[in-house]
Amino acid sequence: MLDFQMPQIGTVRRPQSMNRGGARCGVISKAQIKLYTNPGSRGKITEWYLAELNVPHELVSVDMRRGEHKTPAFLAINPFGKVPAMTDGDLPLFESGAILLHLANKYGKLSDNELGTAAQWTLFANSTLSEAFFNDRQRATQMPVMLRTLNELLSKKPYLTGEDFSVGDIAVGSYLLYLPLFFPDLDLTQYPEVWSYMQRISERPMCPALYKEAMAGALEAAAQRQGSAGGVMSKLFGRR
Repeated sequence: MLDFQMPQIGTVRRPQSMNRGGARCGVISKAQIKLYTNPGSRGKITEWYLAELNVPHELVSVDMRRGEHKTPAFLAINPFGKVPAMTDGDLPLFESGAILLHLANKYGKLSDNELGTAAQWTLFANSTLSEAFFNDRQRATQMPVMLRTLNELLSKKPYLTGEDFSVGDIAVGSYLLYLPLFFPDLDLTQYPEVWSYMQRISERPMCPALYKEAMAGALEAAAQRQGSAGGVMSKLFGRR
């Protein structure tokens, strides 16, 4: 078993949980969970799920430019020197998908079948969907396939597993909400069910501010595109 009485890594934010009104409140007892993250990593995905679960935790911001991810203390948690990583008591974990599934299993109160479905969508998001979106050699052919299929699925239910928001929505939805950040010119309104879904999940109180801002920018860009198209049509055919 690893001994986590190590030198402090990064900048630690106080233990947090949410009260019923959604406001953050301090936790007197020391948080068992520490999430090591960085603004440029997939840590937002795991931050979101911890917030939704209302599990007390500390966020530790790892400064990659200062090499904090290469210190012996951090490498004892993730020997590959990547974030996000997490400790839950004496258990070290790395990889956002593994962290999500651990949290779902331990704190999410899922049945065996629900956990299987959670694993399905989490692994899909971190492999098939991620590659389709961010692999230059696949994007042109695979991104439309992914978006069309998700659009069809979401035409039948509000969330991936049915009527209720789940960890699968965090896994898949996070990658969808990354799209406006990485591809601001991408017109997602051609997939109306996906577009509505993105708006719906970004409006959740615990959705990270980064995703909310990305969606707000995408909505503004869509409105501008619609306005520009309307302006061109008016010039061609005159206002009615």
